[in-house]
Amino acid sequence: MNVLGIGIDAVDISRFKKAVEERGGKFLEKIFTAKELEYAGSKRAAFMHMAGKFAAKEAVKKALPEGASIGLNWSDIEILNGYDGKPYAVLHGKAGKIRDRFGISHIFVSVSHTHDLATSNALVVGDGA
Repeated sequence: MNVLGIGIDAVDISRFKKAVEERGGKFLEKIFTAKELEYAGSKRAAFMHMAGKFAAKEAVKKALPEGASIGLNWSDIEILNGYDGKPYAVLHGKAGKIRDRFGISHIFVSVSHTHDLATSNALVVGDGA
């Protein structure tokens, strides 16, 4: 197993909330998949969870080989949660092509929140092929 990249990001939750309120539902639909919105909508602090997923998308993008330099759609990186609550990344579209091209076998994602800040880091590993 080889480390292919690491990424980190932080999002100011109040600033994120303001952007959503100003730009509306189309803004959310551009950034998040239906599953991501459903998860966040099920939480009492929905904006905190959306900001965390946004930070995770950025962290994964930074960790992907060539991810920061190519034009990915926000929905190309989907951040979901397992039965245990742990976040994980699913790659679609151009991000999926990067996964296949570089032999990415796993993406480890961690998300943390405070009242004001959502942070995330990502570690991309390959199978060595």
